[in-house]
Amino acid sequence: MSNLTKLVVTTEAEFEALAASWRLLETQVPQLLPFQTYDWNRAWWKIFSDSSWYHKDELAICTLHKQGQLVAVMPLTNTHVGPHSLFIYRYVRPFGSDPNLTEIRIPLALPDCTETILQQWEDLSRQETFGLTEFQVIHTKQHAAHFLACNTAVHPLEARDIPNYILHLGESWSCFKSGLKRNIKESLRRCYNSLARDNLQLRLLVWQGATGIKPRLEEFYALHAARAGATNTVEHPDYFADPRHRTFMAALLDNDFSQRMRLFSLELDGRVVAMRLGFAMGEELYLYYSGYDLKFARYSVMTTLLAEIIQWSYTQNFKRINLSVGEDVSKTRWGPAVTDYVEHQCVKNNTWRRNLGSGILKMRKLRRNWSGQKSD
Repeated sequence: MSNLTKLVVTTEAEFEALAASWRLLETQVPQLLPFQTYDWNRAWWKIFSDSSWYHKDELAICTLHKQGQLVAVMPLTNTHVGPHSLFIYRYVRPFGSDPNLTEIRIPLALPDCTETILQQWEDLSRQETFGLTEFQVIHTKQHAAHFLACNTAVHPLEARDIPNYILHLGESWSCFKSGLKRNIKESLRRCYNSLARDNLQLRLLVWQGATGIKPRLEEFYALHAARAGATNTVEHPDYFADPRHRTFMAALLDNDFSQRMRLFSLELDGRVVAMRLGFAMGEELYLYYSGYDLKFARYSVMTTLLAEIIQWSYTQNFKRINLSVGEDVSKTRWGPAVTDYVEHQCVKNNTWRRNLGSGILKMRKLRRNWSGQKSD
């Protein structure tokens, strides 16, 4: 599109100056993800960017403007490994290289600008003249495949699939429930019957924004840590054991993003037994991390909590519930639609970079396997 102006933002002042136009673009993009918002990315950069003599993160926010209006933005970090002036290796990757806090790292773009913003990867690769750069290209499988087929200066070395599960709610809870598979219908029946049998009174509480969530965040962290310690179920790490991750959540609650945040709390006879964070993204509710009291696991409280959240969503006029990424039965049993994202590790397309990049990836896998064996 010849009428688009490309600009790469590299300074803190330029980043902050994007705030108004970035937030305006958010209102124009269908199915906005929390990780695409200005507030999420600004908080992320403040908390997670690194700068030392051997490892330095620099801003490389690719933007497209049409007639002075922002129409696409792709926040990237340009990370040099080694002394900056003599680096022989670097990463160029989207914001969000954290342990699963930022789950989907794709550009924010008007639909007809998606292909063009991805072409910035080609521009960046052609600028490389020295050393090895590893490019991390992430988008839907369709867009990523099209980009790699049309832009041969970037060579993919490895791919990781990222399935994202989304429930389309339809007209009502009763209609939604009638369309569920038999196994989840039976599971729901058992959940509610077990509570009634033991005379436990259920209540869903929904806390919103900084004033509602901050006083209850430590309780959420405790339940999340308890869930991480559960056995005989799908394993989940304690993502908030790292103090920086808690600092990041606090930063989100201290900026405009807090208006999107919801904390769902399931009470049984007045006792909190399960919690889940969520983000209100227009017509879509994005469900984030959760936790529960293991002493109430026999009541399948996480299934009950999700059922209660779905019913609540109808009262708030949400059209979709995003169950987040990762394939496990707690998502797939509800019969969701799937958006398939993919993450490609790429290098500039010439022989020595392809060979060296492949060798580095093999060494990483060996190191991960060795670390896993030692921990076992």
